[in-house]
Amino acid sequence: KAVVSTQSTGNADGIDPDALEAWITETGSVAGFPGAQETDKNLLHEPCDILIPCAVEKVITCDNVNDIKAKIVVEGANCTMTPMAYEMILKKNVLVIPDILNNSGSVCTSYFEWLKNMKHVSFGRLTFRYTKEANKHLLNSVQTSIETLFDTDCPIVPTPEFEANMSGASEKDFVNSGLSYTIEGTVDSVSKLCKQHELGLDVRQACYIIAMSKIVTIYSTAGYTFT
Repeated sequence: KAVVSTQSTGNADGIDPDALEAWITETGSVAGFPGAQETDKNLLHEPCDILIPCAVEKVITCDNVNDIKAKIVVEGANCTMTPMAYEMILKKNVLVIPDILNNSGSVCTSYFEWLKNMKHVSFGRLTFRYTKEANKHLLNSVQTSIETLFDTDCPIVPTPEFEANMSGASEKDFVNSGLSYTIEGTVDSVSKLCKQHELGLDVRQACYIIAMSKIVTIYSTAGYTFT
């Protein structure tokens, strides 16, 4: 459960993220959200399973890293913690999901948008009509087979969920699918590399190794030399 929405707003019993999002959309601010209470305590140091510091860089430093009581820290902003703080928190056996991995989704979707703009065609535009007609033929085929077999009328009516997707995936579906596939594959690669090189909880170093390996591969393939 989420217990904190800002540095000064939280609820020990949990915050409904959908209700909070609706409140922010309506009011433009977290202030006054009825599902949480304001507090003077530094919620960054409260005991929790997962801490996700967002928006502001270098909020965890060597001065306050020992006050972090979370079991997992997910960097929701670039450079959430200083290099020294990162080394210190690893010694506490705290898993850190680094910004280079956690924030990569926005870069991926920007790449998808670039691909679409380069082709000047939205995702799925060339297949929407075909997919819808193919699904209609499928339903008609099933209906005809059943009526022929049992010699009776048996109209096949698609469920609301199937009917909503008869035209195939929307552009949003394509993006979400591509994003999930990319992130899941990357996390799997990072996990395997951590085990291969016995990096323990140092996920950041595993991410850097993968990134640098790709750069070396591209340069070698392109014929560039290294000095």
